[in-house]
Amino acid sequence: MKWLTLFVACLAAGCSQQIVVPAATSVSDSNPSISSSAATAEIQAPGSNETEILAEGVAALGFSGGIDTARDHALDDALRKAIEQGVGIYIDAETRVENFQLISDEIYSKTQGYVSSYRIIHEEQDGDLYRVVIRAVVNTAGIENDLAAIGILLREQGRPRLMVVVRELSDVSDLSDADRLMSSVMFETMLLDHFTNLGFPVVDAATVADILQRDQLRLILEGDDRTAALIGLEAGAEIIIAGTALYTTDSRMIAGSPREMHEFQISCRAVNTRTGSVLAGSAITVEMPFSESQARTRAADSTASQLSSDILAGWISEDIVTVIVVTNADFTTVQALRSELRLKIRGVINVITRDFIGSRATLEVISETSTAEVVDELVSSDIDIDFEVIGISGNRIDIRFMD
Repeated sequence: MKWLTLFVACLAAGCSQQIVVPAATSVSDSNPSISSSAATAEIQAPGSNETEILAEGVAALGFSGGIDTARDHALDDALRKAIEQGVGIYIDAETRVENFQLISDEIYSKTQGYVSSYRIIHEEQDGDLYRVVIRAVVNTAGIENDLAAIGILLREQGRPRLMVVVRELSDVSDLSDADRLMSSVMFETMLLDHFTNLGFPVVDAATVADILQRDQLRLILEGDDRTAALIGLEAGAEIIIAGTALYTTDSRMIAGSPREMHEFQISCRAVNTRTGSVLAGSAITVEMPFSESQARTRAADSTASQLSSDILAGWISEDIVTVIVVTNADFTTVQALRSELRLKIRGVINVITRDFIGSRATLEVISETSTAEVVDELVSSDIDIDFEVIGISGNRIDIRFMD
């Protein structure tokens, strides 16, 4: 096709045309009959949370307004397709189809919010169509945050429950003051609110208070991830946020006047309760004058934002793991189930036996598909083993082999 030949030649030659920010109408030297008063700018180099994407937009010439209007529609189409590719970094095509209306309303309609800059590298009239090819710098962090906000990334992971055990201290010696540790939950509550607003199901504070013993709390705050994981499992959480917020004050001279400075040193981690592995960590210091409450709020928001972003990034970069806990099991039938899962469940990459004790086995199904899809396939597929599903929680499925 003519436009494709020109496009490849353009890339090979490293050609450059006028570049604009998305708020302006783009100008291209390849069609001098089209004019614009828009200001031009160099395309921005992708930052740490951005990626550069090639996209083509197409529009019919039947619009009233002729070639100018068709070109505008083709450019809009190219920008939208760049965003679609950005969304594709985080979720698969099937999830995009299932959630099309939601993503369309919340994300595809906000191209100017995600495209930092773009360059038109080719455009042409192709019969009754107008084609525009762009190179766009897309803010993928914004897309990730919005996908999380509308719950799509959470649903992909089976909506894992989250538990928070973070205590505010005025000195490290407070770790030995059990009464103080049990009562200082203000910072913890702020973190819980942040994750709740993101759509995470959370374990409420009353449940945590009922099961958490004082010696266990001290061990968790001192960094014992094994204890943290065990307590999280007991509370029914797949993720536990644990750590400390050390609060101190200091008087300083600022602009010739004494000012009280409020400082929070935060050390927190997110632990996968099933494996004991650390999903994310945050070690930040926030310092503000005048207001203790504002300093606390900013510290909590910064900590929660960093942890949630790292958790989501970890999910995106890894294959999905679904845990199948089997009871009434024997070795031969467990091996047969592993084989059936690999052969008959769509998207399964591997199945690992994590433990086998007595008549109970734990399998990890590593897949390209979500836990919900694995469950659907497991129930509906023609697996040659008799079993019943007795429970589903987050990314865990409990089944029982039939006698």
